Amino acid sequence: MSALTQLHKHPGFQIRLGFVPLLDSAPLIMAQELGLFDTEGLHVELVREGSWASVRDKISFGLLDGAQMLAPMPLTMSLARGRPTTAVVTGMVLSRNGNGITLASKLYNQLLGRGADVDDPIASAHCLIELARERGRPIQLASVAPWSSHDLQLRDWLNSAGPVSGDDIQIIPVSPIQMVDAFRAGAIEGCCVGEPWNSLLELKGLGRILHSGHQVWQNAPEKVLGMRADWAEQHSAIHLRLIHALLGACRWLDDPNNHRELRQVLARPEYLGNQIDSLDHHPFSLFHPRLNQHFFRDSANFPWLSQAHWLATRLECHGQLAKTDITTLKSVVKPALYRQAADTFGIDTPLIDGKTEGRHRLPFTLNGRHGPVSVASDSLLGEQLHEW
Repeated sequence: MSALTQLHKHPGFQIRLGFVPLLDSAPLIMAQELGLFDTEGLHVELVREGSWASVRDKISFGLLDGAQMLAPMPLTMSLARGRPTTAVVTGMVLSRNGNGITLASKLYNQLLGRGADVDDPIASAHCLIELARERGRPIQLASVAPWSSHDLQLRDWLNSAGPVSGDDIQIIPVSPIQMVDAFRAGAIEGCCVGEPWNSLLELKGLGRILHSGHQVWQNAPEKVLGMRADWAEQHSAIHLRLIHALLGACRWLDDPNNHRELRQVLARPEYLGNQIDSLDHHPFSLFHPRLNQHFFRDSANFPWLSQAHWLATRLECHGQLAKTDITTLKSVVKPALYRQAADTFGIDTPLIDGKTEGRHRLPFTLNGRHGPVSVASDSLLGEQLHEW
């Protein structure tokens, strides 16, 4: 791994980054534990938060400089209409995929008994809505926040069967760390959540993964590095070094040979704690193969403007954002910033900032500055295409 010349740390200068205890907080955690922040001369404090709302609020109040964020968060925090905003920028995707749509075991079995198929999300959405109408009361599902990628994936899956009424399906916000308890109490019958919570629900016999977020949108940006815009403007060189350190962590994470060490680090109480110990008894250990979670390969870290635009259209569709144009999106999503950091790391990047989303079912190549660049597939549920 190439590295910049180490900076002398400034004792009074500290970057405070928030994270929620999920598997995809690993880039921040491992950048700290592998000394990658140190190599860049950065003094980083990682602050564990219990919910995405807490991350949002602490960024807004200036208690955090930045955070591991849900991919839609920089858009909703910066561009929301009719409520207070905080300008946030993102120059890097931290992870792709990793969400699961998990149903309580009873509901899962009922759907399979009606012909639902784990490989056919549209058909299973029809089955779920038909079941709700037959029983005469709404099916209660959960997502981690109304403005989350989980919420968008859950709603896009349900709406693939046609408009969904609140008389059929109700979606409520539940923090990831409360999801197991909500299942156990019978408060919800399903959810869309990140790992390790889907695997833990299966392990405890409370639920079964019906679909992955990957089936709704292949290789969707899941978590991003979001920084307060005022901080990023004042500390542009530090911001580049922060991205550089996180790129090293993301590359390290995509090597399966490192996953034993990763599991030991994540199990520490200041990170994910003993929930990781439970996964020792899960047949897939840390990474569930159906969820396709990854951190680096196939240009995973590139922040596509076209993907931000697709997210914005979904947020608009579900009432979380007003109509947003590309010029406005460019104030939030910064491909040029990523290119600058990646270049110092020896990583080539696509020459374009956007593409037609939904066109590719397999990895493909685009022109980069130094040759062809591999890019992950981006198929959308129902063979949709998004021209940005």
